[in-house]
Amino acid sequence: MIAIDPNTGRTVTGAQALTCRFRRVLTTEVTSRIKRRGVGNRAISTLGKMQSPNTAMIVQNLTLEALAMPINGLTALRATRCKATPSESGFHIMVEGTWHGKPIKLEGGL
Repeated sequence: MIAIDPNTGRTVTGAQALTCRFRRVLTTEVTSRIKRRGVGNRAISTLGKMQSPNTAMIVQNLTLEALAMPINGLTALRATRCKATPSESGFHIMVEGTWHGKPIKLEGGL
């Protein structure tokens, strides 16, 4: 897997590329990309509403759904745990799982 780090503009590979793609999927609203309307996470629609345990569970489910969608390019990631924690600007997402048989932990903001 190859990606471009949005902060530095450098090419990254391996787990760093997975982290970049994970964060991009988290923060992209479905239908916002012109030629790739299916890319993104439907959990963004929950932002701006009251943060409650119920909303956190919805965010977790929608994030896992986004990670499983082939169009997002994260099919090699097998998520085993997802936790959405309310933060000042939305939710902090933590996903644990395996990637190419190795355990991995990914974190990002929504």
